[in-house]
Amino acid sequence: MEGKDSENEENVAELGGVASNPEDVAFEIDRVAQLEEEVKILKDTLLRKAAELENLRKRSEREMDDAIKYSNAKFAKDLLVVEDNFERVLENSLQMKEKIDSDANLKALLDGIFLCKKELIAVFKKHGVSKVEIAEGDRFDPQYHQAMCEVNDAEREDGTIINVFQAGYMHNERLLRPAMVSVVSRKTT
Repeated sequence: MEGKDSENEENVAELGGVASNPEDVAFEIDRVAQLEEEVKILKDTLLRKAAELENLRKRSEREMDDAIKYSNAKFAKDLLVVEDNFERVLENSLQMKEKIDSDANLKALLDGIFLCKKELIAVFKKHGVSKVEIAEGDRFDPQYHQAMCEVNDAEREDGTIINVFQAGYMHNERLLRPAMVSVVSRKTT
């Protein structure tokens, strides 16, 4: 028994003299185990909170980038009406081509309108606004097109664009305005 007592005394000495009997040593060992488990839990919580904070930082950064990238979308959308009007003027001028070509003042006016439209398109491009490229015969895509009417046409495939009423536009990767189109629909009623 004396050998065991001297071993306990060594254990007590290792623990810094905290315990004086075997029950106290066992209690201190249990207490150390509890504290180690608590440290493990706190470390895990700290790591989770650090990861959560990093995710929040990244999300905030991404939201800030998006806010900057798309901040002028409403303004650009409002300017699309101006571009539409330039397009109408230029389309209508084709009907009066002979008269315009014979009158230097009308030709200069039309050239000025064309240059204004060209400058507006350059500004759109600079700020990430681009036209959705579509033509008659393309497939209808609800992500980029809005069907204004459906036309029954036996000669064309269902879902084919027949006419483009108004151009669609993108702002960076987002749809700013869908293209207004008419589409073939062979629904039977």
